[in-house]
Amino acid sequence: MPAKSSSSMPAPPVKIQRGGSTQTPARPQPQRRRRRRKKRPHPLLLFLQGILRRLYFGLKTGFKLLLLVPVLVFMVAFSYNVDRSGLFQGELAPRRIVDLMLEGYDVTNFEQMDERQVVQLFAQDVPEPPEAIGIGSSRILQFNRENTGVDSFFNMGVTGADVRDNMTSYYKMVSYGKTPKVLIWSVDPWVFYGSEAAFDYRADADLYNEFLTKVLNVPTDYEEPDQVELWRALADPAYFQGNVDYYFKNRGQTTVTDDDGNTIEFNPVEGDPYQQTTTIKRSDGSVLYDVAFRTQTADQIRSLAAEACMSFNSVHMEGFEELSDTQIQAFDSFIKYAQSQGTTVILILSPWHPYLYGYLLTEPDMHKGFFQVENWVRQYAADNNIPLYGSYDPECVDGLVELDFFDGLHCSGSGIEKFFPGVPQTLQDLENGTLPDPLAVHPRTSLETPGEETPEGENADASAETADSTTTEEA
Repeated sequence: MPAKSSSSMPAPPVKIQRGGSTQTPARPQPQRRRRRRKKRPHPLLLFLQGILRRLYFGLKTGFKLLLLVPVLVFMVAFSYNVDRSGLFQGELAPRRIVDLMLEGYDVTNFEQMDERQVVQLFAQDVPEPPEAIGIGSSRILQFNRENTGVDSFFNMGVTGADVRDNMTSYYKMVSYGKTPKVLIWSVDPWVFYGSEAAFDYRADADLYNEFLTKVLNVPTDYEEPDQVELWRALADPAYFQGNVDYYFKNRGQTTVTDDDGNTIEFNPVEGDPYQQTTTIKRSDGSVLYDVAFRTQTADQIRSLAAEACMSFNSVHMEGFEELSDTQIQAFDSFIKYAQSQGTTVILILSPWHPYLYGYLLTEPDMHKGFFQVENWVRQYAADNNIPLYGSYDPECVDGLVELDFFDGLHCSGSGIEKFFPGVPQTLQDLENGTLPDPLAVHPRTSLETPGEETPEGENADASAETADSTTTEEA
């Protein structure tokens, strides 16, 4: 049997002793430097640094905004000029009329015009002031470039004009820096009547109060309107978009619409203006009545004058008993204001139809205020060296006949030529001191002195009645 071999035993591990001699040497310590204490900046320097920093970022932001300025300017300018809602330029229909007139066109559909807005927008939009303008009611609307002798004349009269319409029309011209050299004022008798009956509901009372307050220094309840909200519309993107839509919709169109899409029925007159079947507005502001109205017979005209007799006082003169001191003062202040602006004032007394005037003489007690006006105006013109032409009394105008009228109230152009010499001749006479004497004309409302002969053609009976009724009324 084989002998067993003994297995070999593994040797125990050798234990390594770590002695102090084997320690890792310490890192060399760097040489310590002496720390310096930081010096605190001066407060003023810190302040300046803050200002510069703010300026830098402000300029940087401003430059970015500056890139948007042309866009904003374009939006504002576009909205201001198109102005579909009429916030700044006036309503679209009157603007259409004025644009056509300034281009030299006569305009159709006179009966539907808002004459007062047309007058105000003309003052706003006319590039250069006309040499002469006319103010008054429809009784001045036959004054035009031909019978005034002025190529740049513009008639600012409006139907039913009261004293407020008269004064504010001239005031707007001055306020827009377009003061005319000559003002022709056809003075209606109700200018001197202080009652509410003398005022037309269509007149701009606020504008008149502005004129009284700012120009004549007359206390009123006028308050300066707040324009802030109005001008904010210019920066409104929605208003800008609306103006863009309106502009492209009407651009190049012969038929123009308003903001609501309705057609604006004011267009250039086509063909001969003197052959129109409707009344038209001439480019100089005067009115040309339709052919039928302009070509009436004497009997037809007299019939219209007779109809006006019974309603005469209703034309702003209901209850007109005497001249108002307030209106006299306003009349005088207005003329002095116009003269202070360098404007020469010419006064016109437009005649009434012979039949109508003759009827008024038969009942003088019913028209006391009316009968006082002409004599007062004549005395005023004489005292202040103001040119005065015409007369309410048709017999005081040489050669005036019934065919020189359209009806009882309106004298035609042929009648005007018989008493008005034109602006150039008037200015020459004023310069030479050869103006006609206003007191040399004696309308049949004048009080006759004892022994004075009755003027030729005068109704003696009517004069006597008038004299009796006006003895205490003469100035």
